Amino acid sequence: MSDVNQFSLFGLDLSLLHRRVRLGVLQLLWGEEAGLKDWLCPKVHYYQLEDLHHSEVIAEGADPRIIEVVLPESQALATSMTLPISAEIFLEEAVSAQVQAHSPFPLNETRWGSKVVARTVDSLVVEIVLVSRVTADELMREATQAAGPRASFGLSAFGLSTYVPLLNYRGSAIRERYFDNLRQFGLRALGGVCGMIFLSLVPVMWTAQTAQQYEELLAETEQRSRDVVRLRSSLVEAQEQFAEAKQFFAAQPDYRPWLHKLAGATADSVYLNRLSLNNSTLTVTGLAVNAADYQATLAESELFADVSAPSAFTLDNRSGRERFTLTMEIQGGMRD
Repeated sequence: MSDVNQFSLFGLDLSLLHRRVRLGVLQLLWGEEAGLKDWLCPKVHYYQLEDLHHSEVIAEGADPRIIEVVLPESQALATSMTLPISAEIFLEEAVSAQVQAHSPFPLNETRWGSKVVARTVDSLVVEIVLVSRVTADELMREATQAAGPRASFGLSAFGLSTYVPLLNYRGSAIRERYFDNLRQFGLRALGGVCGMIFLSLVPVMWTAQTAQQYEELLAETEQRSRDVVRLRSSLVEAQEQFAEAKQFFAAQPDYRPWLHKLAGATADSVYLNRLSLNNSTLTVTGLAVNAADYQATLAESELFADVSAPSAFTLDNRSGRERFTLTMEIQGGMRD
């Protein structure tokens, strides 16, 4: 059974993940394809050692340009190598092995630099320059004396087709200026993004504030309308009760006019004890000096018809009058 790397996930070797991340960051910052370096990095000016003695601006230390001192071609060796594109994560190890294999100096006495000059889908071409440590240190001392202690510069050598900076003699000015520009660009971009986010949030905040105001206004309106709703409910209930009462009394006849007419046809000597109306039938119970005369009076009037006594008249000994009960039909019903 073949051994499985403990840092392997779905066939991907995770032990090389940090190298791929580091390579991606370097390509983004310094690669020609990304374009950040060409856009934000200041232009590098290359000088021969003898040119530094004639540059008054550099001597004063006030030139904002990035300076690289170039070794004479006779003092540097140049070579190149082609690597598979997948081996770029091991570029430093490959360059170190190439230097160790081709350097005429001991490894600890060798200074070198490398630069990717060509890249295809499958491979990349790297140029390498070699120089003796003693030669590089001597050139740096002479350049420092010529440019002054305030000047900041690096050391480069011309390879097969372009300038290649030496690894241990890179000037800090180019990196500081580049990262300062990159920082300012990042701050501007961050400010622009924050501004866009703020502008996009303004309508949301305005809408939320307006919605909150509407909610407060709705709650206040509901609070005020509770009494109105309660009063309206009471009015609706009273209206329903009135409609029911009106419907109930609409079927009932108006008895008051007929009672007045009956009272008008009744003499003062007649006392009525009880009156009962059932539709158009009137029943009267009372006392009279002569009940028959009272019956005749009602029968002769045009108000009543079918005046009859359902029971005989009796004498009330206490009052000395006749007790009677008479029933009669109201003329024309109760329509009048």
